[in-house]
Amino acid sequence: MRKILFIYVLMLATCFLTACSDDDNNAPTLSFGRPIYILKAAAPLAVEVISSVPVTESVRVPFDISGSAILDEDYTIETDAFTLEPGKTIDTIWITPKENVTTRREIRLALKEVNGFQLWNNRVAMIPVETKDVFSCSFEDSKYDLKNEVIVKMGLMVNGKMYYTRNDEVRVPFEIDPASTAVLGEHYEIVGGKQELVMVGNYKSTADVTLRFLKNEEGKDKVIFRMQEGGLFERGNNAATTITVSGPTTFKALVGKWAFSEITSESFIRRMAGYVDPNDCDNLPLDNRSTDVIQFIAGASNTLNVDQVQGDLLKYLRNCEAEFGEEGPWRLYEQTGMPSRDVITLYLSKANVNYSATSIDERRVFVGVRLLNKNTTLELRIVDYEPTDFLTRSYYDQLHPGWGEPDEFPMKDLYPLVFHFTKVE
Repeated sequence: MRKILFIYVLMLATCFLTACSDDDNNAPTLSFGRPIYILKAAAPLAVEVISSVPVTESVRVPFDISGSAILDEDYTIETDAFTLEPGKTIDTIWITPKENVTTRREIRLALKEVNGFQLWNNRVAMIPVETKDVFSCSFEDSKYDLKNEVIVKMGLMVNGKMYYTRNDEVRVPFEIDPASTAVLGEHYEIVGGKQELVMVGNYKSTADVTLRFLKNEEGKDKVIFRMQEGGLFERGNNAATTITVSGPTTFKALVGKWAFSEITSESFIRRMAGYVDPNDCDNLPLDNRSTDVIQFIAGASNTLNVDQVQGDLLKYLRNCEAEFGEEGPWRLYEQTGMPSRDVITLYLSKANVNYSATSIDERRVFVGVRLLNKNTTLELRIVDYEPTDFLTRSYYDQLHPGWGEPDEFPMKDLYPLVFHFTKVE
């Protein structure tokens, strides 16, 4: 693009050098500051008109606008005339780039005649327009679940590479597909009210929009967002996403028996601990059995019962009261891409935070809970623990970071013990 502009400017300059006026009188002259300007891709441009003498009264200097660049598409201009104020020899107008994505376009400004003045050499200004980069836009996920609030994210790429903001702002419009069954303003709302994903801030790599739950209604629980193509934006691989308006999870959804099926975070924990001490994983609590059943019971006080657990989970869990906390986004570091997902914070009145058969320190804890696969799978995330039999070196390192203060719950992000249970019919 810069090479093309250079050649174009060189050709224009040659033309202007041969276009000098033969007029020679004593009238004051008006002229553009220079014959050629360049409107940068993302920066406003100042264009000047210059009088050869200070004016004695306010003088309006109009100009024609033409060229292949399209006003209000490629650029905006604040006015169609300069105004020289008494005692001044110069005035400036500003041209601002807009959605200038088409190559080889230019703006042509031509001064009009003004009584008492002669138009001098630079009576025409040519302004080649640099093009902006076009963003390829793709939703991060094809599906989202709206419990209380959910952040829908979109990645932006330029020339095949992930785009990161510096101090600029990018707003990507989207449309709501008519096939959506949930009604905006009735079943959900868009925080801020605008149908656009916003990227703003230093080195941010995604644009996002937040949705908030309003109401459940059977058969009206789907929202489909589609990226709105045009201008600076083109569709990427994932141009649409579907949001299910589920509403907040209730304790009633947890009630019943759940049999252990798998631990899903083992490989992630081993990888994290490997950076500290590979032997830290020698005694991971992996003796968990398909016969291990946990049960949530509703009553005057909701409870967790672990009488049917015989494996290593019994080193941590106790029969206790279970109290619902908030349901909101957690960053799931053990999953590819570290997505944010709505997780229930469930407070257990008692657990052994040492996660040990021999070392006992019981106190109130919190765990993370999610319901998956149409509520047939329960995910239990043990993140509030102080291990004494395994991950001891890793736990020490988390308590003594190389910079700053330790996290309040040091094992939550990098060492979550994540279990899946299957609903017992």
